[in-house]
Amino acid sequence: MESGRITETGSKHILIIEDDPNYAFLEKEQIKDELPFPIVIKEKGSDVEKDDIEKALIVILDFNLPDMSGADLVKKIREHSDIPVILFTGQSELEIAVETLKSGASDFLVKSPQTLVLLPQVIKRAIKEYETLKIAREEEKLKERQKAQIETLRQILTTLAHYINNSTTTIFGYAQLCKQNPHNPNTIEKLIDVSIKETRRITFVLQELENLVNKFKLQTTTYLNVPDAMFDIERNIDDKMKEFLKKYSKKTIAVKESKK
Repeated sequence: MESGRITETGSKHILIIEDDPNYAFLEKEQIKDELPFPIVIKEKGSDVEKDDIEKALIVILDFNLPDMSGADLVKKIREHSDIPVILFTGQSELEIAVETLKSGASDFLVKSPQTLVLLPQVIKRAIKEYETLKIAREEEKLKERQKAQIETLRQILTTLAHYINNSTTTIFGYAQLCKQNPHNPNTIEKLIDVSIKETRRITFVLQELENLVNKFKLQTTTYLNVPDAMFDIERNIDDKMKEFLKKYSKKTIAVKESKK
């Protein structure tokens, strides 16, 4: 979007909802030479379809429609889009129009020859403000994604460090015993068993973490606004580890019995 000029974007249109065809024609005439978008006109709120709203860049809404209040139509629009909605009201509807701003309208104008002339500038300003806000929201989402990525990485590293530290500490302890009693065959045999077992535990954890990353693609926004989601990694590894240790223990017992 260039400074001072709004360029056409895809198949977006300006949606006018106005039951007075003459006034709708005047609005269109004021807009068409200033803004490079198709203009769609609807006479009643019930004529407005979901597709009309989703393809709209901005809505110019007559507050007093024959079949629906401006406030109700704003709520209908907000169910499908957060685009700017500019209300056109009569002087007697000012208080109600202000209340409608609280329910989702962006701005309002009192119908008059002067405000009709100002309509293109009001639309341009509303679109630019909306685009600026949209960019700010996207930047905030990006920051949240980055936070999720960092938190996910932290959880992975914490889980990995937990298992590796436990295993290496155990191996180190038995190695120290062997150093103190180098001729004790029981201590040496125990060190060998522990080294094999803990090495397998480390290998298992690394493989499971790799499987989790490949399966869930942990860099996505899946974890945003999900309570305790980051702890799924650790719980998953713990559950898998319990299964692994049961199988390993059975194999170890079977091997020892076969040697007897």
